[in-house]
Amino acid sequence: MTDQPEFKRFGRGWLIAAALFTLFYWLWFGLIVGLDNPTIIFYFVIVLLFFINYRTRILAIGFFPFFIYLFCYSSLKVLHYYNKFPIHIEDLYLLELKLFGIHSEGIRMTLCEYFNNHQSLLFDVISGAFYITWAPFPIIFGLILFFSKKEKLLFDFWLCFLIANILGFIGYIVFPAAPPWYYLEFGNQFAIDAGNSAAGLSRFDQLIGVPIYQNMYAQGTNTFGAMPSMHAAFPMILVYYSMKFGNKYLTSLFIVSMVSIWFGAVYSNHHYVLDVLAGMLCAILGLIITESIVNRKFALQWYDKIISYIC
Repeated sequence: MTDQPEFKRFGRGWLIAAALFTLFYWLWFGLIVGLDNPTIIFYFVIVLLFFINYRTRILAIGFFPFFIYLFCYSSLKVLHYYNKFPIHIEDLYLLELKLFGIHSEGIRMTLCEYFNNHQSLLFDVISGAFYITWAPFPIIFGLILFFSKKEKLLFDFWLCFLIANILGFIGYIVFPAAPPWYYLEFGNQFAIDAGNSAAGLSRFDQLIGVPIYQNMYAQGTNTFGAMPSMHAAFPMILVYYSMKFGNKYLTSLFIVSMVSIWFGAVYSNHHYVLDVLAGMLCAILGLIITESIVNRKFALQWYDKIISYIC
């Protein structure tokens, strides 16, 4: 496949489009959302991928839904400032206690409370080592698909990722919910300056001597975004598409990561079981919606036209 003469990456139309995108991007993040290092890097990655050559443009198309996700996720903080939906703290705790509570030492408690009282070095290592994989594993898998010439599967994978996250974003907005660590620390009180916390994952930081999770959660902007747990959704999507890819070793790795993340979310007091189940539901709905669209004739024709044009 070679560059087609009809596609002029430095043509007037594309340069104008790039200029308009640049203007909108920097005005939006510079004046409204706020700039940070990932936002700056994100911009240059998009522009470079589009203008370097046809292979990087195909990579950009494959990752396009992921780019939209990053844009939406970064912009979500603006909506939190104006969210008028009630924050769920004690009601969510009581529902978790009713549905998934256990008896220990003569009292009924949530699994999060139980694990908070029964910490384990082994569980600290497992939770900390795998919980962080929610971010790099999807990107690594996406690159594996690209270099394996599975560009269409790459696009489908990230489209499902985007759809599942949109469902999750809706959940964050209409059902703002406090994580378990918040209830353990503040009870049913609304602490406006509570910020985010690494909670049980801080023990992993102490073990390795590097504040990975402390730094990561210190940059968070939404304390009340525990429902649904998208950490529970991402590995499910990975497992499904790795099975479609047909690599049993990757699938096995992603299954181990998935189960460990589900466990770690509860063990580290970041999510209730209810949060995890809601995240799983987002993944399932995302898969159903995606698979009902991507193989339809109009979707295949649209994708082929885009690839043919940019190549």
